[in-house]
Amino acid sequence: MFQRFMCYVINSFCCLLYVKEYKRFINSRNINEIQRNKLLDILEKNKCCEYGKKYDFKSIKSINEYQNRVPVTCYEDYIDYIEKIKNGERNILTGEDILLLELTSGSVSASKLIPYTSSLKEEFQKGLKPWIYSLYSGYRGVKWGKSYWSITPATTQNEYTKGGIPIGFEEDSEYFGKLDKKLFDVIFAVSKDVAKEKDMEVFYYKTALSLLKCKNLSFISVWNPTFLILLLDYMEKNRKSLGEDISKKDRKRGSEVSEFLSKKQYAKLWRHLKVISCWCDANAKEYASKVKMLFPDVDIQPKGLLATEGLISFPFPGENGARISINSHFFEFSSIVNNEVYLTHQLEQGRQYSVIITTSGGLYRYRLNDIIEVTGFSGKLPLIRFVGKQDKVSDLFGEKLNESFVKNIIESLEIKPEFYMVAPETDRYVLYIKSDRVPEDIDRFLRENFHYDYCRKLGQLKRLKIFRLTGNPEKEYLDECVKRGQRLGDIKPSVLQLKGGWDKAFKGEYL
Repeated sequence: MFQRFMCYVINSFCCLLYVKEYKRFINSRNINEIQRNKLLDILEKNKCCEYGKKYDFKSIKSINEYQNRVPVTCYEDYIDYIEKIKNGERNILTGEDILLLELTSGSVSASKLIPYTSSLKEEFQKGLKPWIYSLYSGYRGVKWGKSYWSITPATTQNEYTKGGIPIGFEEDSEYFGKLDKKLFDVIFAVSKDVAKEKDMEVFYYKTALSLLKCKNLSFISVWNPTFLILLLDYMEKNRKSLGEDISKKDRKRGSEVSEFLSKKQYAKLWRHLKVISCWCDANAKEYASKVKMLFPDVDIQPKGLLATEGLISFPFPGENGARISINSHFFEFSSIVNNEVYLTHQLEQGRQYSVIITTSGGLYRYRLNDIIEVTGFSGKLPLIRFVGKQDKVSDLFGEKLNESFVKNIIESLEIKPEFYMVAPETDRYVLYIKSDRVPEDIDRFLRENFHYDYCRKLGQLKRLKIFRLTGNPEKEYLDECVKRGQRLGDIKPSVLQLKGGWDKAFKGEYL
């Protein structure tokens, strides 16, 4: 009981630290004015940097002037600027010093380096703090327990650019302040030191052991719901050694852990668990449903939209969609229907848009290629959900296969596979699938795409092949993504891959 009381005290104190930002957010009334002031503040701070001088930020006095003068950009537009930053040059994209370059995966570029400044970290906190406050205040019982926030294992050594700029955060909690991190160290169920493990087997074991030792777990936050499913599966397969290790200090806990894992009664492992936060939209929807089946009495809260480049939205308890984080960055939204650009206060329910952000990290009118749909409103503030990536297109010979197109084909067949993914392989595509029913003639459906059909007619592409999966594809997928250099927390469920070689990563056989 003492441990539960200590958790309550610390979690309550964290809420006190965040209540000011929470109130500032919920009391926001004039969305357009807030966004205008945010934009002008960013431009004022960066008017003397190289990019600011190029577009004469100091003379811009309105949103319209900004939109007319500064073009919509993508990552490739910043490569030359980031090279200068890597070499140690200052005042390139921002007037502030660059704290670090955060690595993330790209679609056109193999990887991207995103500049981080102190102001950008503050912008993230303007969304994270209201979310955490609403989470701990809105779900009864969460304050009384410990939390598990998924951490990313250190698969690479700390790196620096030629100019001495660090590449990547040392730990995910770097998004928060120093006091916050010290408090989190007390109430986190898994020590941050686990992230230093470079051996994935050791990383999984230490994570599983720490979680199973924690009787008082009330909150779990993971990005990919498949990671939680795989972690539970790992616990079940290693229940004997895990139970023995726990029994060395707590025989009763070790015994019940072994029993619950052997029966796959995962919900009984943590009787105080109240909320699981994870991706629930787009390709993650099916896996989030599996998590709900494993924990039927636990609230599953969908994540908002958070990218390495910026924080776009965050959820409030019980709402259908996530609120746009209007105090974080300046937002624009390009209509999927007519490509017209709209501001936050101009969004309409039921419409889909592509997100464009301007941040204090040096990205200006930057297109994320994340598609969102407006699901409703909280007062005048739009609620949004993530639909998918606009730029997920595979193009070996001009076939232009889009992820949404592929997903719609598989879903229309109503075979409900446990796992599926399409990936290119030299001169054809491969459908990797685990299902009782193997779909027939997928290639015929793909040929409804004019460009794909044309490449097939020319002989540039051969007929699609099917690879029947026999192992644990979710785990094999995550492991391969980590081997390819992705951070564990960045790995999203994917229907369409842009690179091949997956027949060497998955267990199974070609049909």
